[in-house]
Amino acid sequence: MTTAQLTGPIPISRVWSGTKVLAEDLAGEDLGDVLDLHDDASAWWVLDRSSDYARDELERLLVSFDLDRLVATELLATDHRAKFEEFGPARLILTNALSVDERTAEITVHPVSVLVTDRALVCLVDVRGGVDPARWLAGAVERLAKGGTEGALQVVTMAVVDSYERVVDWLEQSSDEVADELFAGTSLAKDRQLWTFRLRTALTDLRRVTEPMRTVMTDLRDNQRQSAATAKRAKRSLDTRPWAMIVERHDRVANAADSLRETLNSVFETSLALADVQLNLVMKKLSGWAAIIAVPTLVTSFVGMNVGFPLVDSHVGFWVYLVLMLVSAAALYLVFKRKEWI
Repeated sequence: MTTAQLTGPIPISRVWSGTKVLAEDLAGEDLGDVLDLHDDASAWWVLDRSSDYARDELERLLVSFDLDRLVATELLATDHRAKFEEFGPARLILTNALSVDERTAEITVHPVSVLVTDRALVCLVDVRGGVDPARWLAGAVERLAKGGTEGALQVVTMAVVDSYERVVDWLEQSSDEVADELFAGTSLAKDRQLWTFRLRTALTDLRRVTEPMRTVMTDLRDNQRQSAATAKRAKRSLDTRPWAMIVERHDRVANAADSLRETLNSVFETSLALADVQLNLVMKKLSGWAAIIAVPTLVTSFVGMNVGFPLVDSHVGFWVYLVLMLVSAAALYLVFKRKEWI
């Protein structure tokens, strides 16, 4: 499910019938008037959730659809929930798109709220966050011509899942780079350990979004199946395959995120284990050299006691004891070297 490359300004709304665009950039009552004039037309409309204008328009929409005011509260919520609800002829979908700063490994969550009926889809998003449902919808003319507002909902949902997939792909690539460093047999440097911790934090943020969406995706698929059963009884056909494909793709991304958690944990634990191994090697070498250095100290301390020793206070004794120290130290060195202790 791809979108076409667009040139020129992106409309904030569109009324269409089949592949024909009837109107663009309409709002409020004007959008409703065009829908009333064309019984076979559908419309999508993208609103900036941070504007007062969006709040005012939502109030009008609630009156038009005969919906409770709590629906507006749900649509404007910014607590990063994922939710699916039916309100008579309307469906409410709360989800979140994601983006990642590859320099800092910081995940940004972009709330996307959708209110959809059989003829209109209204999408609320923070347009300053870099997430642009209007571009997704404007570039999916064929999908919308075949699926109407259901197709528009599929386009938005698929774009959200695509954002998850891009984050997962980047995390997998970054974790592979860290794992390649570990294959060299050395522990990660301090800055790379910090980077690994940031990757784990980013993965946690990702899973906080993908896990709740499992239930939403299942609800959307089941809702479509119920609609398909109703259409079948009315001797109409309704294609449920797109939702099945979207749910499957989301499950694949969510499962990849689960596997990636184990991979990053293994990378982190392996780095700590290598650091312990290196510390043990350092301690073993220090102990070996300490033993070698202790031999001359032992000889000189023993000979330096205030008792009579052979060859004390003689040039011959000096050379004898010097040779004894060097030979003993060399012997220990060779033994430790053979055992790879130093």
